[in-house]
Amino acid sequence: MKPTATIIGGSMAGLFAANALTQKGWDVSIHEKVPVPLSGRGAGIATYDDLAEFVFKATNNNNVLGTTARSRVSLDLDGNINASYDYPQIYTSWQYLFSVLRDNIDDRNYYMGDDCVDIKQVNDKAIAVFDCGKEKKSDLIIIANGIKSELRSYVDNTANPRYAGYVGWRGVVNENQLSAKSLEILSNYFIVVLPYNQQIASYPIAGEGKDPFKKGNRRINWIWYKPASDKDLKSLLLGKSGEQYNDGIPPNEIRMDIVQDLYEEANSKLPPQLKELVEKTNQPLIQPIFDLESQRMRNNRVLTIGDAAFTARPHVGMGVTKAAKDAFTLSEHLDHNNYLENLSSWENSRLSEGKFIVNRSRYLGKYLCSLTENDSLQMPNVIDVLKDTAISLNDINSNINNYGALNG
Repeated sequence: MKPTATIIGGSMAGLFAANALTQKGWDVSIHEKVPVPLSGRGAGIATYDDLAEFVFKATNNNNVLGTTARSRVSLDLDGNINASYDYPQIYTSWQYLFSVLRDNIDDRNYYMGDDCVDIKQVNDKAIAVFDCGKEKKSDLIIIANGIKSELRSYVDNTANPRYAGYVGWRGVVNENQLSAKSLEILSNYFIVVLPYNQQIASYPIAGEGKDPFKKGNRRINWIWYKPASDKDLKSLLLGKSGEQYNDGIPPNEIRMDIVQDLYEEANSKLPPQLKELVEKTNQPLIQPIFDLESQRMRNNRVLTIGDAAFTARPHVGMGVTKAAKDAFTLSEHLDHNNYLENLSSWENSRLSEGKFIVNRSRYLGKYLCSLTENDSLQMPNVIDVLKDTAISLNDINSNINNYGALNG
């Protein structure tokens, strides 16, 4: 009889885990709380050779994952390149990558609207309890339902999301909506600009429909990090309806007065290409930046992976790649009859890497927090930002023993 795994969460981490374990002969099921398809969520994803390799291993899909930006550049206020770093990289969209992974999973093993509310372990089985009253026994339960997971406390009740002190305004714009002059820069580069106490980045990603990587069919993704104190955040998350949100706000609830403030700030602080990009975004999104660091990823037959275990600030662009590695290294440790004995070594290796990534992202974002009147701020050199945010698994592995030096 095949060993069984119940995966809680049907996004990237859950899909990588399902694909990886299926290849090792496991019988898996995915249970996603949201009752409708997840496609269309999220925006841009920076990929690395590591991620492309994981996607190929998961799906045998060797197609191009995204569009290439040939180097990283910064712009002055007139829109001229004033710094560059040669680092070709492929960028894709959350939606495109999700569809590649999801298409490889049998619909009969992917349950939508299935909300796991409790976990139990009895003898040699783990039991997932769902809100409808059903229970599902399996050899393993893999918690892969993100930073907001309430089930994580079953593995580590000390790990909680921590607000970073700033938000990311985000958006995407179709290339065919932008001027030819702006596209000369926006379509070809990963761009970083550093207004005082802020950062904005943009890059081309896959479009929608046929030929998503063809110039003219693609989209330009952007994220603008801006400091927001607890009081400022509360104001940003006060919806049009008067409802006060806590850790995120539906796009249709974002008030027009704060969107207008964003456009006005773009006019004074951004190069013309990025100003146009922000102004032509139909519905900017607000993403409060949180991070999360676990001390444990395993409680016997119950495991956490992906953002449910570690969530890094977006500056390192490693969220999906780390989730994929969590899944595939797990599958390798499960490829034995006595797999439970191997899970401690898996947990230790993933804890080390997760802590390094979270601490590096904190280090890279430390100048973005709110300032008091007595604070002084030294902005980083833009060349250092262009280089330091280009992190790969090789970089991590070569520095894994030094992550503590990046605390603070």
